[in-house]
Amino acid sequence: MAIEYYIPQGDLYTGSLSLDSGSYGVLTWRSLNQLYYTNFVSGSVEHTEYNKTGSFENYLETSLISGSRYLQDTAVIYAIPKELIGTHIEPGSVFLGDLDAFIVDQDDYVITDYLEGADYNYDNGEGVLLNSLSGEQVGNVVYSHGQIIITDPTLSAFYLDQSNTKQPIRWKSNQPIYTYNYNIKISDNEYNYTFNPTAQTGSTKLEYSGSTYLQPSGQLADNVTGSYFQPYITTVGLYNDANELIAVAKLAQPLPKSANTEMTIQVKLDI
Repeated sequence: MAIEYYIPQGDLYTGSLSLDSGSYGVLTWRSLNQLYYTNFVSGSVEHTEYNKTGSFENYLETSLISGSRYLQDTAVIYAIPKELIGTHIEPGSVFLGDLDAFIVDQDDYVITDYLEGADYNYDNGEGVLLNSLSGEQVGNVVYSHGQIIITDPTLSAFYLDQSNTKQPIRWKSNQPIYTYNYNIKISDNEYNYTFNPTAQTGSTKLEYSGSTYLQPSGQLADNVTGSYFQPYITTVGLYNDANELIAVAKLAQPLPKSANTEMTIQVKLDI
């Protein structure tokens, strides 16, 4: 299930650091370089050649090895929290730019198109951030790690300026839904009678603290004990080991309880 998120430009997540100064910047630069940039050959133009025999994975996020990656001295890194990316960021969904640069549907939910001539940055689905006007590479996206790395010096400086609050980062996450199946087995001799108070014969009047209560007798009336009277199942309750009700499942329609064969009701629980 894909869910769309965006954060204002001024909000920084864990790992969102400038690489131009400070001890944290040095450590962040070295970590990024080893994880994502080391196998791109130093000395080639903008590190466009990829060393296939390199000892690092580099997480290319694409089947292509002809792309370029170049980590400059100054960059901005947005490390999106795991709960906001799920298993990964959806390729082709990252957008950096003014909210006015794109057109949405009538419900303001789905992006339908971008305004002609708008200046924004987007990922090409292969882990590369591109500028809409120049077509030049301005950074990289590591979908599986939730890393959005802005390597272009000019754009990095722009995103470090906290006054540019109209420049959000938008992406779609992939949030898994885990389904648990429970098979509820019912024997033919179980639940063949209803114990609803209205189906019992007689009651005992009880007095307590000045109030009168009617206690059902526990004896079924004759008209509900015949072979042609079978209860219907409408609800299934799931209990834990402490006999506490933790979930209730409703059937789409009442299910006749068979007194001759065993039954199995499958309950699906989405978490």
